[in-house]
Amino acid sequence: MPKRSRDPSRQPPNDSSAQELPSPRPAGFRESMASGAGSLTRRDFVTHAAAAGGGAVLSGVAGAGAARASEAPGPGTEVGDPRDSGLQAPLTVPKRPFGDTGEMISSVGFGAGSRFYTSVPSDEESAELIRQAIDRGIEFVETGANYGGEEGISEKRIGLAMRTHRGKCFLETKVDARDYDGAMREMERSMERMQTDHLDLVLHHFLQNREEVVQVARIGGAEEAIRKMVDEGVVRFRGFSTHLPDVALEGIQRLVPQAVQLPINAVRVPDFEEDVIAPGAERGIALIAMKTCGNGYFHPASATTPDRIEQYGPPPGAWEKWDIPDWTDYIHYVLTLPIATATIGIDSYFTLNGVVAAASGFEPLSPQQMRSISQRAQIFSTTGYWIPRG
Repeated sequence: MPKRSRDPSRQPPNDSSAQELPSPRPAGFRESMASGAGSLTRRDFVTHAAAAGGGAVLSGVAGAGAARASEAPGPGTEVGDPRDSGLQAPLTVPKRPFGDTGEMISSVGFGAGSRFYTSVPSDEESAELIRQAIDRGIEFVETGANYGGEEGISEKRIGLAMRTHRGKCFLETKVDARDYDGAMREMERSMERMQTDHLDLVLHHFLQNREEVVQVARIGGAEEAIRKMVDEGVVRFRGFSTHLPDVALEGIQRLVPQAVQLPINAVRVPDFEEDVIAPGAERGIALIAMKTCGNGYFHPASATTPDRIEQYGPPPGAWEKWDIPDWTDYIHYVLTLPIATATIGIDSYFTLNGVVAAASGFEPLSPQQMRSISQRAQIFSTTGYWIPRG
């Protein structure tokens, strides 16, 4: 693909003051956040999730996904041959609305972060894993401009798959730069690496505090670059990711995103469910769950060793407990919430098969089932990225 030429019209304005971009946010957002608009019950969550499924809940019970996943190669296997998938019949990944954008996306997404690019041994094997995932219905593919270091290993591997599958997937990347020029360079580099002339979704990557939200929102900030690309039709949708509920609320207020990506799982550390998920979904924001299975830390059934498990893994003996949730429980937990999709790190066909099976067999959980899974998952409350084991 020819390299995109630099468009002079994409230059930021000369005024580099701290003035913010005009925001179309609805009046009273913060007030509604504080007044209890986010206090939906678990029953409300189930109702929202059923609506989010668009009525496309497929046949099968909560354990059906686990039963099918058990037919896949066992832990410790190599990436494997896709023809040896262990799936006896085609399974269908349901679709959900992407917020109020009118777009429909797969209920689970291909996470191309560290689980992906540190585990799969070669570029071509990685690309084939992505192709197989898309062909099986996991059409949402997410990455970041700097996943895999300066070389952008993740985006380059995705680019190999996009040669044949770009028209079949919804592609997300994230920018780390907080200024206009840096964000513009990263988006253009991402498109070159991924061999595409457009991006479906661009997020500000990992906003860490309220000051960073202000930084990207001001004139000459990264948000202006993303909006410029949206106006030109190069980027379709925009948003941000964060790991903290208060930053999520600040970002929603200032940036009025179409999508927000958050670490959402049954452990609920940190807890986004009451204060962020409910009001965000009510406002038509596409909520993207990440670290749903704790980046592989919450269950031993992983084909590869989770990244930095020595630092962020579970306490001794956690995996020996007889009643811990399985990965289908974790996936069904978040799919019962009013989210658009759950991105899960795919490191092998073993993992891919399990994710497809869990998504295809999903039925919304009852409030009692949700409470049970969350309670049984609390052994992992000190586990995962940014939560060093105590």
